[in-house]
Amino acid sequence: MVDQYVPNLKSYRAIAIDVGTQDPFLTTNTQLDQALTRLGVTHKFESYEGTHGNRITARFAAKVLPFFSENLAPAR
Repeated sequence: MVDQYVPNLKSYRAIAIDVGTQDPFLTTNTQLDQALTRLGVTHKFESYEGTHGNRITARFAAKVLPFFSENLAPAR
């Protein structure tokens, strides 16, 4: 399904995906990463030791907020 949205996906300033290594969504997120790579959609993919929800606070502070700060800033 990702194939039909390539032009829209490429229009985003930034895309990031992270998933825990014990997350039930690890396989589907890994497949999404591979599809985006195959289709030439720039993105960041990262897996971390943990489950779906056990690292939310730490990852939000260390990864999500800096990502938003860097990529949601007005274009110069």
